[in-house]
Amino acid sequence: MSAKPPLRIVNARAWTASEPAARDVYTAGERIAERAAPGALTVDLAGHTIYPGWINAHDHLELNHYPRTKFREVYANAHEWGEDVNARLNAEPYHSLRAYPLRDRLFIGGLKNLLCGATTVVHHGPPHQLLYRHDFPVRVLRQYGWAHSLHFSTDAEIVRSYRRTPLSWPWFIHLAEGTDTTAAGEYQRLKALGCVGRNTVLVHGVGLTAADIADAMPRIRALVWCPTTNNYLLGKTLNPALWGDKLILGSDSRLTADGDWLAELRSALCRGSADQPDVFAFTARPAALLGLKRAGSLAPGSYADWLAAPAFPTARRDIALVVRGGVPLIGDPPLMAQFPHVPTVAAALDGAEKRVHLDLARQIHRCCLREPGLIVDALPTTRRLFLN
Repeated sequence: MSAKPPLRIVNARAWTASEPAARDVYTAGERIAERAAPGALTVDLAGHTIYPGWINAHDHLELNHYPRTKFREVYANAHEWGEDVNARLNAEPYHSLRAYPLRDRLFIGGLKNLLCGATTVVHHGPPHQLLYRHDFPVRVLRQYGWAHSLHFSTDAEIVRSYRRTPLSWPWFIHLAEGTDTTAAGEYQRLKALGCVGRNTVLVHGVGLTAADIADAMPRIRALVWCPTTNNYLLGKTLNPALWGDKLILGSDSRLTADGDWLAELRSALCRGSADQPDVFAFTARPAALLGLKRAGSLAPGSYADWLAAPAFPTARRDIALVVRGGVPLIGDPPLMAQFPHVPTVAAALDGAEKRVHLDLARQIHRCCLREPGLIVDALPTTRRLFLN
């Protein structure tokens, strides 16, 4: 990425712990700063609110190039869905989609998240080194443990993974992703294995009984809610009110989800949440629960990962600017033009005119997969032509 001059963002409203307030935001290098540095570039975001980058608490980054898939109207348990998919992996389109390079598959997952403002992501899967390259589109949680599920992992694999994960790190597992008796019994199975503790993060949890929820609440670290996946596969989702401050939001992959993290937010809002969501629940809460010390905040010392929009965005085209580490990566042309040091390429996102950072545009063009709804113009031939 290009150089990162310090920034002074003026005339915007910035989200604090409870509500947006008029205040300037400063950056120095990759971090939010307490005050403006000498020579800081002033950027006027009048009419916009600045939000910390969203934290997507659950994704399978290498699976987002697949079509949304199921072979029955409703499944009693996601295990059945997994077996249906596994039986067709050598059929089309899955056979061809599996053959794409891991680098491209992961990149598309990262790009999907960046475009909706989710600048930090939890990847439920192996910690591929590609995820931690400086040019990966988003930050990915580094310190974690995981197992897939009680169906697709053996008891020995689950116990070994749990015991190898430090208690200070979150440990993730799909659990009770169903409405049948098998799903209802999974919490007690996991507990009998000794894998329910203060680092346990349950994903989905639709089939947990009331007694198990009451038992889990004081024991576990968090529960990740993925409502569009739940509704698509199971025909129902959990009651978020039962999970209080242990509830965090994840997108899952497009193999089962209805798009991206903002699609989950829209689904959550349809459950009767306030029109103005509690941003704290989507930023500071998951940051604290997942050990992300510098994410999810606009406080000095935090990563300068943020987004700006005229109103609370529920669709990615409505996000006016996405900044990661103090560098604007995509935004509305008038806003991107306020960063004269940033070379950009014209683009369209879901029909909205945008400008994309040149380095990101190069990655997009190199990738052999395409992000739905994103069109990036051809790369310029000289530097002079693409400076704002």
